[in-house]
Amino acid sequence: MKKRVKALSDILEPKEFDFMFRIAEEVEKANLNLPVLYAGSGGDVGHAVILGNKLVFVDSHLPETTLVEIRSNIERIGGEIIEERRIGELGRGGKHIISFEFCNDLIELVYYAEDATKFIPDEVKRGCSVYFVKVPLPKEPKVGSLTSPESLSRALKLIALGGFYLERECPLCRVLKPEDLGFVKVASGYISALSVNYNAKGNLYKKIRDVENIYELLKLDLKLSQEL
Repeated sequence: MKKRVKALSDILEPKEFDFMFRIAEEVEKANLNLPVLYAGSGGDVGHAVILGNKLVFVDSHLPETTLVEIRSNIERIGGEIIEERRIGELGRGGKHIISFEFCNDLIELVYYAEDATKFIPDEVKRGCSVYFVKVPLPKEPKVGSLTSPESLSRALKLIALGGFYLERECPLCRVLKPEDLGFVKVASGYISALSVNYNAKGNLYKKIRDVENIYELLKLDLKLSQEL
C-alpha cells in the first residue's frame, strides 16, 4: 500500500501525504485481506486505493455520474481499466464492477447505488478491513445520516478485529473514549475533501475488541455531547 501512496504523490495534496502514508503503513501491517467498505464514496478512487485490493463503494447520489467520475479518477491516478460488468439494476440492489490495474496490482471496485446508512453489501457481510467515511453530509433528502448511532454501530460491527475505521467529520465518539467502543486512535491528519470545514482532521482508529452494546454506547455518547 505504501508504494501506492508514493505513486499518488502528484495526485494527493502535499498537506495530506504524510497521513496517507501512515494509513497505508497500518493497513499493510494488518494484512487482513478483507474488502474495504467506503460509505458515501462518490468517485473518490484516489484515497480508496491505498486501503486494499477489494473496494466496495456505496453512494446513492447520481449513480451514472458517479461511475463516470470513478472511471475518470482511475485514469487520473494512472490506472488501467481491464473489465466492467453490471449485475442487476443500480438502486435496486444491483452492482457495477470495475476491475483495474494500478501499481502492477489488480484491484476490483464494486459500486452500489444505495443508501449507505441502511444497505450492507454482500461483499462485507463477513467483515471488512476498513470502514471509510469522509464528510458524511447526505446529498439526497431521503438518505439518512452516517453519523447516527444506528448507522455507525451497524458499520463498526462489520470491521474485523485488527481492522480500521477511517473518518473525517464522522466522529467515532465525542465524549466517551474510543477504548470504550473497542477502538484505539492510531493516527490523525489532514485528508482532502469537498467540505466547508477545510481544516477538519481525519482520524484512523484500530479495532481492538468487539463491544456488544456499541449501539447503546453511541446513543449515550450523542446524548452526552448534546448536553454539553
